[in-house]
Amino acid sequence: METTAIQPVLTTLAAAHRGWDWEPAPWFLVFPVLFWTAVIVALVLAWRRWRRRDGESTLADVFARGEITEEEYRARLAVLRENRR
Repeated sequence: METTAIQPVLTTLAAAHRGWDWEPAPWFLVFPVLFWTAVIVALVLAWRRWRRRDGESTLADVFARGEITEEEYRARLAVLRENRR
């Protein structure tokens, strides 16, 4: 095969590639995935924390409203602290 037959093809390919000198690095795809993963994890953790009410705060609210006596409060608090995970 003659090199003169390949020369026009190489010239055309080189001309087509001139505007595309920039090639994205692998982290071009990794960073958006990591970013959105971090956002989703943060939202899930915030939701869990917001929804969670531990027994001690609920018991304190019940005591503050006057629905139970101090003796009942202390007894129930002791039970909650005994059975803590």
